[in-house]
Amino acid sequence: MLTILQGFPFEFYGETYTALLASDRQFYIRLDEVCHALGIDPNSQRRRIQSDEAISDKLVNIAVETPYQNSTRTREVAFLNLRALPYWLGTIDASRVREEIRAKVILFKRDFAETAWFVYRADILPPELAAEVERFDTPQERELAELMADFRSLKKKVDLLSGRVEKELERLGLKVDELNSRYADIQAKVVAEAAINSQQARLIQRLIQEVGEAMFQSGKVKPRSLAHARIQQEFKDYFQIHIYTALPERRLQEAVDFLASRWRHYKPGQPLPAVFHSGSQPSLA
Repeated sequence: MLTILQGFPFEFYGETYTALLASDRQFYIRLDEVCHALGIDPNSQRRRIQSDEAISDKLVNIAVETPYQNSTRTREVAFLNLRALPYWLGTIDASRVREEIRAKVILFKRDFAETAWFVYRADILPPELAAEVERFDTPQERELAELMADFRSLKKKVDLLSGRVEKELERLGLKVDELNSRYADIQAKVVAEAAINSQQARLIQRLIQEVGEAMFQSGKVKPRSLAHARIQQEFKDYFQIHIYTALPERRLQEAVDFLASRWRHYKPGQPLPAVFHSGSQPSLA
């Protein structure tokens, strides 16, 4: 049974809650308190969470002192891990919450959905479609997508090194023995090499776009989306990385030279675009 180590008050949607640090070094919040503040039934929400395998393990019972008549008593209360709070809020039917906070809940749900799109779209879409989608992004959306790709890459490394991926697969009853050797190889690369920083990643992205456009204009690869997707795949295959932001920093100049040679292949005799001569950003690490 978990025990409470310390409490930390915080304000959320105009209400003050207490985040509790438990003996497993995780933070929890009382489910019934959040439900009452939102104006929804805690019992039905507890059942919904328990039936959702994505977060059912994030709902735990913790013995706490609660008011009882003119004194207090110790009883087990349902607490939700703070890590699951955004996901759970994203599943709530906004029409059921208190009217005075409904607009805030809807805004949160919309932002949650939009953020999830940018975080996971590279995992969901095939490369050719991802390249086409990116063409219609605003500069701010492209920058956000790059940052989220960096975040996903870093999170995967953290999950891998911490053993979290293997634990989750085992919890779901999947086989992991055949993945061990791959994990070891990736771990060695992660530990041994520093990846390019965000400025360098943006440079590589611009160069890949230049080569994709040159490939398309040459008439050898159509449509445009396929050309952009193909050079992205060529780049990842050549450097044996799953995403361009995972390029080792020591190979940055090699990457620029590789993309320059591919551009010249499709634009023979023409001067390289200025972006190829813009230099590279030193590591910020």
